[in-house]
Amino acid sequence: MPTVMLVDGNSLTYRAYFALPTDLATASGQVTNAVFGFTSMLVNLVRDHRPDRIVVTFDLPEPTFRHKAVTTYKANRDATPDLLVQQMELVRRVVDTLALPVVEAPGFEADDVIATLAERAKVAGEDVIIVTGDRDSYQLVENPHVRVLYNRRGVSDYALYDEEGILERTGVKPSDYVFYAALRGDPSDNLPGVPGVGEKTAAKLVNKYGTIDELFAHAAEQTPKLAQSLEANEGQVRMNAQMMALIRDVDLAEEVTSLRVGSIDADEVAELFGFLEFSSLQARFSEAFGAYLSAPLAAGDARVLEAEVTVPGTAVEAAKALEAAIASGVDGPVGVAADWLGDPGRSPLAGLAVVTDAAAGEVAWFPDPATGVLTGCDDQVVALLGGDVPLVAHDAKPLLRSLLGLEVEVSGLALDTKLAAYLLDPADARYDLAELLARYAGAEMAGAEPTPSDQLDLGDGPSDQPHQVIARRALAVEALAGPMREALEVRGLAALNDDVEVPLVRVLARMEDLGVGVDRDALQGLADRLVAEVAEERAAIVATAGHEFNVNSTPQLRQVLFEELGLTPHKKTKTGYSTDAATLEKLRGEHPIVEHLLRYREVEKLRSTYGEGLLSEIAPDGRIHATFNQTVARTGRLSSDQPNLHNIPVRSEEGRLFRRAFVPAPGYRLCVADYNQIELRCIAHLSQDPGLVGAFTAGDDIHAQTAARIFEVDADEVTVAQRSTAKMVSYGLAYGMEAYGLGQRLSIPTGEAQVILDAYFEGFPNVRAYMEGAVADAREKGYTETLFGRRRQIPELASRVRAVRQAGERQAMNAGIQGLAADIFKLALVRLDRGLEDRGGTSRLILQVHDEVVLEVPPADEAEITAVVLDAMSGAFDLAVPLEVNLAFGDTWADAKA
Repeated sequence: MPTVMLVDGNSLTYRAYFALPTDLATASGQVTNAVFGFTSMLVNLVRDHRPDRIVVTFDLPEPTFRHKAVTTYKANRDATPDLLVQQMELVRRVVDTLALPVVEAPGFEADDVIATLAERAKVAGEDVIIVTGDRDSYQLVENPHVRVLYNRRGVSDYALYDEEGILERTGVKPSDYVFYAALRGDPSDNLPGVPGVGEKTAAKLVNKYGTIDELFAHAAEQTPKLAQSLEANEGQVRMNAQMMALIRDVDLAEEVTSLRVGSIDADEVAELFGFLEFSSLQARFSEAFGAYLSAPLAAGDARVLEAEVTVPGTAVEAAKALEAAIASGVDGPVGVAADWLGDPGRSPLAGLAVVTDAAAGEVAWFPDPATGVLTGCDDQVVALLGGDVPLVAHDAKPLLRSLLGLEVEVSGLALDTKLAAYLLDPADARYDLAELLARYAGAEMAGAEPTPSDQLDLGDGPSDQPHQVIARRALAVEALAGPMREALEVRGLAALNDDVEVPLVRVLARMEDLGVGVDRDALQGLADRLVAEVAEERAAIVATAGHEFNVNSTPQLRQVLFEELGLTPHKKTKTGYSTDAATLEKLRGEHPIVEHLLRYREVEKLRSTYGEGLLSEIAPDGRIHATFNQTVARTGRLSSDQPNLHNIPVRSEEGRLFRRAFVPAPGYRLCVADYNQIELRCIAHLSQDPGLVGAFTAGDDIHAQTAARIFEVDADEVTVAQRSTAKMVSYGLAYGMEAYGLGQRLSIPTGEAQVILDAYFEGFPNVRAYMEGAVADAREKGYTETLFGRRRQIPELASRVRAVRQAGERQAMNAGIQGLAADIFKLALVRLDRGLEDRGGTSRLILQVHDEVVLEVPPADEAEITAVVLDAMSGAFDLAVPLEVNLAFGDTWADAKA
């Protein structure tokens, strides 16, 4: 028999939207998660089931007869997310382009149209597959002709039900499904069921009594509680049944047997898929819809980048190659790429690829002809890299850092394609060059390509020699320059890229190259002290337990704490009671072993991370050269690794001792400058709350003023505890903290924490309004945006899982605050580096940690450098409140920090 597939367009689109992240978007910023999911699902359905005909139905915006019959019908539903509404037109465009027949009926739902078409197809002797995520369609299943392909979750999890399948799934036959559903109710349609009647009870009653009339005739025979519930809700059940029964005779002009897929214009499909960037769907689409295409769908015109590499044999030949390229004029940025003998930026350069003619695929390769290592640069290379010629590279900072070691300072970086990709999508952790090339430039690299880890798979053939692979990378970044620049402009990110992020690459490369000085003996002494204290604490733990055991073994520790010592367990995991830090904190005071465990873990972490870690990172020049990362934190914050200097403890005595081991080069002192309460000042600016703005403008103690409002006392009557609580609230809000988190930090019940938060928002009402507005705005757009234009996609806001959605709300609350603080600090770094360069002299920026910068300054220049630093940082952005900077000098980092 012919098979007709009836597709509930709204249901599939809705499921796709909530199954896929809202950061799925085109290079121009068009969110496509719903339309991509719908199209992918449709293609897979046709490919896997091969129906003879396909019909799509949609709900119309006007009310149906059900809305008119019951005014509360679906009244509890949240408004359709704007990002989904925006994509419905694109879904319609997909359906039209695929020449699929669409049937709709004013006053009826898509389910009723499907029911009517299914009934007509059944009468005509055709088989029907109904594709939907709505369980009301279960009532339509009828062997042998009508089955339901039910979308259980996501975009690929389906179950094909016949009558036996519905019986197994629900416990009732399809013909009894309306009765069953009327008893259970449908919260999504705002149709409540009978309290106390779940799936099993509903199925039992349906199978025993067969009809609603019979059930209520015997209601009194049930258990007293069930009988009372049934009698109290008889009217609701009968109304539910009327509302849930699908209409099978909607007056449709279309005959189901005449609804057929038309001829699909291959050019229109290619144009639409190109606009939506659905290149990954192309092969599957051709497989599924090939029979309907007017012509074979073109495989695509992806440009393949193959390099013609010139390997100069001498410095003279190298000079001539670049001289000719520069003399011919440069149209747009010149692509450059590099190869290292080991870690990028931290090992010798093996070579440098420079595009000399992109159209011809010509690239020059510069190693030392004698050693195969780039140990110096010819004058023409210096002229290119250190001159005014604009350059483009992928992850440029390691190259800039390595070239600084060769006394070449790159000043013409115009675009870093990895950095641009980060601005366009800060959630992507890879920024793979080949993927970016395919997405933004519609091209691909010939031969071997970089692997996702950015290491090279060189292969065995001559086409996969290292210089040729790197040459293709240079061609790739040059090909990406134009499209990625356009994408940045379309999304309003060009200024952030040009004024902040790209100039910062050079600043960070200098800091990495310079490094920060350390006193090896002081570090070694601290490491030895930590080793000794770890041993002492371990011995104390064992002694307190009364026997030897592995302190680092969770099962053994669990046995000691909860079985032998009888301490109170607080949290159970899959493997047993938790022994994590939060649990141990709750156990303080129950037994002396707890204090020793907490201290042991703290000291052991310090020993392994910093006692040994910092010593292992000291370079031959006696300095530590950390790496600063621009593309890791979604908020825009900088991070560091090799080693991570950002995690050195701030408030503990050990943290101060570690900082005492960081020292300046001979003839210098350290200058430490940091922003004072920058997150809170950003909150004041963004919320324009008069209380916060007034306190900061007047120079008041902000935490005392906050405590005064929370606890309704005069500022001079605020206690130390009240000020500490207010400080916790203020900084917690900057990170989206809610009552539960505040309660955990203050060790008070969540209800008490909520009272404190409510008091805060009553005292600073504009802060609450700002945060609620930030969440609403992010939910509408799918992303947050700082005042500098930095975007952060938050797909969690669209989740149907409450905990995930709440996490998204917290992210939306703090993203604008943290992002603005990050943008201001980055701009301050750029301004500070420029100010030092303009002044001349030997003062230099060597380290960044959170909102703090560290410089090496000759003692004679301290007064002038103080003015330069304060001007650069306090003038970085015009907030509604002053940007206050703390600054001090010292012979160690700890002295200056103090």
